[in-house]
Amino acid sequence: MFSLIEEAWLPVLDSNGQRRKISPRELADNEIIDLAWPRADFQGAGWQLLIGMLQTAVAPEDEEEWEEVWEQGLDRQTLHQALARIEQAFHFGPQKPAFLQDFSTLAVELSSVSGLLIDSPGGNALKLNKDHFVKRSRYQHFCPHCTAMALFTVQTNSPAGGAGFRTSMRGGGPMTTLLVPTEDNAPLWRKLWLNVMPSPAKWQQQQLPLIFPWLAETRSSETPKNIVTPENSHPLQAYWGMPRRLEIDFEHQRSGSCDVCGEYSENLLSQIRSKNYGVQYDGWVHPLSPYRQGLKEASAPLLPLKGQPGGLAYKDWLGLVIELEDNQNCTLPAKVVRLNPLPRQTRLWCFGFDMDNAKSRCWYEHHLPVSSLTQEGELKNLLQQAIELAQNSLPLLRQALKEAWFASPKEAKGDFSAIDIAFWQQTEADFHWLWQQLNLYPSSAYPQAREALRQWQTAIRDYLFSAFDARAFTNPDEVADLCRVLTARLALHKNINKQKSHKKLLALTREREEKEHV
Repeated sequence: MFSLIEEAWLPVLDSNGQRRKISPRELADNEIIDLAWPRADFQGAGWQLLIGMLQTAVAPEDEEEWEEVWEQGLDRQTLHQALARIEQAFHFGPQKPAFLQDFSTLAVELSSVSGLLIDSPGGNALKLNKDHFVKRSRYQHFCPHCTAMALFTVQTNSPAGGAGFRTSMRGGGPMTTLLVPTEDNAPLWRKLWLNVMPSPAKWQQQQLPLIFPWLAETRSSETPKNIVTPENSHPLQAYWGMPRRLEIDFEHQRSGSCDVCGEYSENLLSQIRSKNYGVQYDGWVHPLSPYRQGLKEASAPLLPLKGQPGGLAYKDWLGLVIELEDNQNCTLPAKVVRLNPLPRQTRLWCFGFDMDNAKSRCWYEHHLPVSSLTQEGELKNLLQQAIELAQNSLPLLRQALKEAWFASPKEAKGDFSAIDIAFWQQTEADFHWLWQQLNLYPSSAYPQAREALRQWQTAIRDYLFSAFDARAFTNPDEVADLCRVLTARLALHKNINKQKSHKKLLALTREREEKEHV
């Protein structure tokens, strides 16, 4: 039907606030500010698609070349020529090979095109009539532009979907962390370029099927040993994973308004074919996602971080910008974050689905600061101790409330996650203030840093008591027992004072002051 390189199919916002559509060949235009997809998951996937295009087609050889493009802009002619080299992989239509569709004709029954949307109700939800929030009839007809974007989105975030339906190379519902400039009105190409990394190795034309797997017969995972790794394919396939065997039905089209973007189209698409045992990935470390590794086993695999209920909190922030170890795990930021060329001019955009196997529970996205932290240094240690205090304080609040609510708190059952979510949300402003102060005074040698740490301890203590007092008499299943509540409150006070992280911070600030007075 059209080329995803030449067709003006990407909705964008320009510097005048106008919306229009462009092709990837127009990315060098300084007037283009951002993509403007109508869905948040399309927006995140759209950035990843364009980053992948630039990384594949025009990756700089070294940091010097990266900086030259950053300062002078993308050269239009160079961009056009580079995109022309990969255009054969971006044909979208019924003729094979076709963008992110199976190389073969799939001999399976047709199903609704809504199956491309990760948050669409699955077969079991429809059978049990559980499609309360995302109705089964909401998305029935997609324009070709939204279909192409939905196709890339589901392949990039592919969740579990039953026997043989493979997840993405980052697992189902991966967290993505991208660098964005602090200047909101920066051109789109600059925003994307922050996430393009130098790569001296250049690919040859005959390697295209190893980069774009839909250009050759699908390496079906029906054979257990037929697993795709960076060693038996090409590292750039990280941007172009194809875990799902999908085929768009182009025979049955109609005119009307697209259920996703609302635009009129003569070629609305409504059906797809989907088959299990697509590409199975193993051994990949995606450059746009953070990972965690267990420390108990030397050969423990790197596991991609996923979306979690409640989204990200400031307790997660440090591990997204710098390598961080605790007693059990090592958190490794995304490669693109570790190689950040402009840490003082950027912030993090983190997003992803919170998945329960095939069920999408929520979409989360956050914009977080990027500090010019070094791997070693007192600033990192102070921030880590501050977060440790918060992490160790939260269970004390939870325990105290259970002791106030229940005669047998150890046997109490239920969902107490609301306590956790409220804690992280309502203490976040205090943490951001602490981070700003420590950024100005990055050592406990500064009196201002010690005072900021003391205020942080006070803020955590005050929150614990205010949250306890607000909730202690609110258990609807138990008659309030004043004696039990007061006992629990006294125990909370005692436990706060004796926790190790609290004593550790107190000792740190007092030790500095005693040395100064000597």
